[in-house]
Amino acid sequence: MEEQELVTAEACAKRHGALMEKLESIEKRLFIDNGTLSIQTRLARHELAIRAILWVATLSGGAGGALLVRAIAAAAGTPDGGVP
Repeated sequence: MEEQELVTAEACAKRHGALMEKLESIEKRLFIDNGTLSIQTRLARHELAIRAILWVATLSGGAGGALLVRAIAAAAGTPDGGVP
């Protein structure tokens, strides 16, 4: 029969303390701005920048598409690019 290793309350408390220190360290790096920007703050800023870039690209694409339609209509011979 295999010999089982017993875990004492003292060993359990020591292991628990080490795990809590590690967890606090991870939490500080992820969520707390402690002199440098946290990962969560960086991700939020990147998300805002991406949304702004997409908004500008959408507006530019829409305006470019409208100009293209007007140019095609003008080339087809409609006066004022087909605008009434």
